[in-house]
Amino acid sequence: MIKLNLYKYSKALSLISLIAVTYKYWGFGFWEAIFILLPYLLVFLLANRAAYSSPLLIGCRAIAGVIVSLLCGVLLFGITPSAQAGIGFMFVVVIQYGVIFVSEALIGLFTYQADDK
Repeated sequence: MIKLNLYKYSKALSLISLIAVTYKYWGFGFWEAIFILLPYLLVFLLANRAAYSSPLLIGCRAIAGVIVSLLCGVLLFGITPSAQAGIGFMFVVVIQYGVIFVSEALIGLFTYQADDK
């Protein structure tokens, strides 16, 4: 029987995204780079065997990892140098944080309800 290890794919996607964004945007400065790279580090750290133990955890964290990785493509190829680029860039980064927060909030909400029974 083939067992899918989705956490390995999430970890690989986040690592590829981390390397690509670091390569393109490292010139912003240390703290700005940390702010930009933190969503990929969070997805990378959450992608382990224990964090993907139930179907709810697998679904929420895998979807969040894929969305964050897709938004990495927007950061790499969709932002052109213009006056409004900074607004669009920060909007994409904030959406990445929001996706991770919402997925973890849903996990917390559903696991809290399951523990009450």
